Amino acid sequence: MGTPYNLEVGPVPPSDERGAMKITDITNTPLTTGKGLLRVLTDAGVEGWAEAPGRNGKVFNAYLETAIKPALLGEDPRTIHRHWDTLALGREERMYKLPGWVVGTVDVALWDLLGKETGLPVYTLMGGAARTSVPLYWSTGSGWRMQPQEMLQLVKEGWSMGFRAFKIRMDWRGWRQDADPNKDFQLFEAVREFLPADVYLGFDANNGYSVSTAIQQGRRFEALGIDHFEEPIPHNDLTGLRQVSDALDVAVSAGEQDAFRWWFQQLIDLGNPDILQPDILNAGGPTEVKRIYDMATTLDKPVMPHSPQAGINSMASLHAYVTVQNATRPHEFSTEFS
Repeated sequence: MGTPYNLEVGPVPPSDERGAMKITDITNTPLTTGKGLLRVLTDAGVEGWAEAPGRNGKVFNAYLETAIKPALLGEDPRTIHRHWDTLALGREERMYKLPGWVVGTVDVALWDLLGKETGLPVYTLMGGAARTSVPLYWSTGSGWRMQPQEMLQLVKEGWSMGFRAFKIRMDWRGWRQDADPNKDFQLFEAVREFLPADVYLGFDANNGYSVSTAIQQGRRFEALGIDHFEEPIPHNDLTGLRQVSDALDVAVSAGEQDAFRWWFQQLIDLGNPDILQPDILNAGGPTEVKRIYDMATTLDKPVMPHSPQAGINSMASLHAYVTVQNATRPHEFSTEFS
């Protein structure tokens, strides 16, 4: 028995009885897809994999050599939460806080390694599956440079493959505000007229509208039938996001660019979108996304993950998502990376 304020849990077993394991190397190999294959190697022969972002490959490699490897080499890869704190919060001597997407990439690889080492699905290790299946939606972008029939053809391809939920993305970004909302509406109208009325259809402005234009567009979409309106305005304009969300009946979603749960708390408090959309990399990896999901569940806030594209990271996102009781909306499947 311990004292009233100190519970004794017994001695820690010797390392040889616990199956000691240490990280021996971390590598990032370029792939033909433009991304990198991040591999966490151990002295036990077990590896963890993730996909490192391609467009920031040189930046990621700089973090890998100067911060990640010095912090993790020689460590037990299974103490995932401690490693997350080290990378994200800078809780080691001479360690700086790393960006969410850098932490997230390493975190995916560590969870992958733990799943392989235990022989269990990652969703089981994260608390177990809350559902046996998750719907996917066909997501296709670059609408800003397409005509309605071009976008419609991509949606028809998804329909022929069996998808029964869709989203079209404009990819405007915040620096091209209100560039061509009428053509955007024509793209949406063409797709909506093709799909049956009960088929899910979302629209992603990719931060492309001002507050007034977003409200006007949202009302036009509502008249045709829309299931969610994603990132209608620049993502740092939380006051404007609340204005749009309050003005519309359609569910407004946001969060794909945001890192860590404390920013999502600000997003909820100030922007109050109807749906939270964490990205498994940008938000800080499965460890942090699970915390964001738990926070959303506590606040009765629906979640719908942003796709980290296709492949290893997408599978990691699905594993985290199936642990959520309110995971009723479809998970994104990006056609460009399929």
